[in-house]
Amino acid sequence: MTGDWLQGPYVYAIYKSYGFDLKQQAILFVTGFLSSGIFGTVVGSAADKYGRKKFCLLFALLYSTFCVIITSKNFYILLFGRILSGISTSLLFSVFESWMVSEHFSRGFHSSLLSETFSMATYGNGLVAIFSGLLANWLAEHFGITSPFLAAIGFFVLAALVITVTWKENYGDKDNSKETSSLTQALKVISGDSRVLAVGAVQSLFEASMYTFVFFWGPFLENYHKSEEGLPFGIIFASFMVSIMIGSLLYGNLCGSRNVPLSDIAQGTLLLAGVSLLFPLLYPNEYTLFFFFILFEVTCGLYFPTISTLRAKVVPENLRATVSNLFRVPLNACVVTLLVSDLTTSIQCLMCSVLLIVAFVWSFALEESDTSKKAAKIRKKLEKKNKLM
Repeated sequence: MTGDWLQGPYVYAIYKSYGFDLKQQAILFVTGFLSSGIFGTVVGSAADKYGRKKFCLLFALLYSTFCVIITSKNFYILLFGRILSGISTSLLFSVFESWMVSEHFSRGFHSSLLSETFSMATYGNGLVAIFSGLLANWLAEHFGITSPFLAAIGFFVLAALVITVTWKENYGDKDNSKETSSLTQALKVISGDSRVLAVGAVQSLFEASMYTFVFFWGPFLENYHKSEEGLPFGIIFASFMVSIMIGSLLYGNLCGSRNVPLSDIAQGTLLLAGVSLLFPLLYPNEYTLFFFFILFEVTCGLYFPTISTLRAKVVPENLRATVSNLFRVPLNACVVTLLVSDLTTSIQCLMCSVLLIVAFVWSFALEESDTSKKAAKIRKKLEKKNKLM
């Protein structure tokens, strides 16, 4: 994650430094999201079948290649880099979690510990992101704007070495001979279980808003920035990460000592997220924008452990990467639509708020009582099949 976070604050800035306008930048970002949507389901299914450890190593290779490519100023070479970045993103947000959950249960840990694990992971991720943001800021000031991307390669290589030496391989749907078999089973699970569908809908809508936010927060703040000095993107990014850590601590408190149901946490998180992207439009100035963007990042800290725990509870283990990546298809479709529609940053912010409110409404389907007998039967059949492997 250090390698991923190092480049986070400077993707928008580096494209701008190359002289690309917002439309060209949107094309680059859209290419990445299209790549993630098109190839995500394929790599997720392949990871379940051929081994998640192997695809975690593939992630390190592809992302390192992207970091080299982004130093080029050629628009078409950068487009190819965005394709690799899209595939890498799909792997990062599905295969690593699938490997961890499978390893968690194979070692005999109780399922109740997953919630605590995801909370700690989100908190640790925030710490890493703060360090990465500050390091990226220092590197960019002293060695140029491409240096955070080149430094990220070293962390990806280190991650690959750790994975190679310390991780065991695990699989999901390994025994099917047809490439489409796990995709077909994943679609059956989604259509047969209202809770899986609800988790996927919430994931798609929230993360579509989050990824669109990544694109517009920089130019939105710049529109209201009155100083002649440029915005300190690394410092702002680190502030966002502190907010994510605060959100993860809130999640730990709500889930732990207060024992608040996951569905209630999800509903509160989504409502607060929707409001946090609506109020900046009512009171648009540099300081209110920053405050409500910070609040949105707090909801991100609440969201990640919540959705990860929900996925672990309702998605069959042997299809976890496949199902997760299937829901990245509508996610990426939403992002692409928002980015290619030539909307102002204010309208993009409003649309993200609308998506979050829709996700809030859909989150009421996460209640335990919504699980049908048919859904339980499908999950039981798939889990039994996995045990026989």
